[in-house]
Amino acid sequence: MSKPKLLSRLLPGLLGLLLVASCASRSGNSPFRSAGQGVDVQINVENRDFSDATIYAHWNGFKTRLGMVVGKSGEMFRVPWRSEEIQLEADFVGIGRTWSDVIDVYEGDHLIWLIQPTW
Repeated sequence: MSKPKLLSRLLPGLLGLLLVASCASRSGNSPFRSAGQGVDVQINVENRDFSDATIYAHWNGFKTRLGMVVGKSGEMFRVPWRSEEIQLEADFVGIGRTWSDVIDVYEGDHLIWLIQPTW
């Protein structure tokens, strides 16, 4: 088979492959992305205190309300990743608040925060 005929048969397939790869990488479901990476961060909060708490995430000075965790229960939150550091805050109904340490966080990470009783 001559080179022009071979090229004319291979070219549509190669263009299709490039189109699929470029669309997949824009949608976030790229086959080239490593497992476990994504744009969200999963945060599991286990509230071992009896008081209900509103949970906030602090990303480089920006405060985001995640939701409520009832006393003696847990909740899972998914939030968009915003920076390499996060600090979590629990605002207890009527009794004050507590903070996590500043935590290094990357896209696709899964964080677990255990809130100990304040009494």
